[in-house]
Amino acid sequence: MRFLLSLITSLVFLTSCSKEVIIFPSTDCFWRDLSTEHSRHDDYQNLLNDFHSRGIPGVTVLIAKADEDIWVSSAGLAELESGQPLAPCHIMPVGDISQLFCAAACMLMIEDGILNLESKIQNFLPDDYVMNIPNSKTATIAQLLSHTSGIPDYSDNSDFSLEMLNNKNMDFNREIILEKYLMGQAAKFSPGTEYGYSASNYELLTLIMDQVYSKGHASFYSFRLIRRLGLNRSFYKNETDYFSLHSNSMANGYYDRMSDGKLENATDLSISMASGQTGSHGVVSNVVDLYMFLKALMEAELISESSLDLMKDYTKEPENLSNIKYGLGLEFRQHDI
Repeated sequence: MRFLLSLITSLVFLTSCSKEVIIFPSTDCFWRDLSTEHSRHDDYQNLLNDFHSRGIPGVTVLIAKADEDIWVSSAGLAELESGQPLAPCHIMPVGDISQLFCAAACMLMIEDGILNLESKIQNFLPDDYVMNIPNSKTATIAQLLSHTSGIPDYSDNSDFSLEMLNNKNMDFNREIILEKYLMGQAAKFSPGTEYGYSASNYELLTLIMDQVYSKGHASFYSFRLIRRLGLNRSFYKNETDYFSLHSNSMANGYYDRMSDGKLENATDLSISMASGQTGSHGVVSNVVDLYMFLKALMEAELISESSLDLMKDYTKEPENLSNIKYGLGLEFRQHDI
C-alpha cells in the first residue's frame, strides 16, 4: 500500500532551466512570494486553489519549464488547527520520493566501486533474511532499484496496514519492518520477469549500503547528496531529532482515517513512518530543494552521464499503464500539457 496524506507536495520538472532558486533561512518558514510576477501565475494558482477547494488541506507545486521562469506557490493551510497558511518553504516528509535519494546514493556507490548492479543481494544479507525473504537468493541490486525483484511490498501486509491505522504513534524500524511484515510472505513473481512496486526493495537497499559503507547510508546521504548540493531545507536520519528541530517549519499531514469525510491530524503517523522507514521513505524536504536535487541528478551534476543513462534505461512498463515506465529509481510519465 502506498500512503498519501492529504497535504500534498508536488514537483513538476518538465525541462531543465538555468535560473537559480531562493535559498531559505535555516529556521522557521519565511517566504517572499514572487509567484505573482510569473506570466502564467493566474492559470497555475487557480489550479492549486481548485485542489484546495475540493478538500485537500494544502498543496505546494513547483513548475520548471525551459521557456518559462520557475513558478512555485502554495494553496491552503500548513496547519488546520491554527489556520497557518502553507508556503513553499514549509518542509514535510516526502514519502516515496525518498527512493530517488536512495537510488542516487546507490549509483554513487557503484561509481565508487563498492557496489555492483548485478551482485546478488544474498551476498549482503543475514542468513535468516536470505532464508525467509522470497527471491532474496536470486534477486540483484539492479532488480531492487527497478522494482523487478518480485519481493512483496511489506506495506501490502494487512497487519502493517491495521497497525498503521490503529496506532498513529507506531514505533518501528527497518528491521521490524523486514522481520515482522516481509519475512514469510510469498514472492510476487520471479526476479526480472515483471515490474511490481515494492517499498521492501528500498529498505533492503539501505541495509546493503550499511554493509558496504562503514559510516552507514544516512551519513552517505548527508555528505554525498544533501550537503554537496546545498539542500538547506532537506534532512535525514543522522541528524539528531531531525523532526523536532524543524517542527516550526514543517507542515502537518491529514487523512480521512475512517472514510467518513472527517480529516484527522496524521502528523504523528507521518513522522513515525518517516522515522522508521529508510530507503523507501525518510527524507524531509520541500519543493525547492527537491527541484535542486532533481535538476542536479538529471543534468549529471550529481552522478556521471553513464550512471544517469543506466537509471534512464526504462525497460519495464507496468501492466495497463502505457504512459508509465520505470528505470533504476526513476519513473517516467508522459502527459500532454
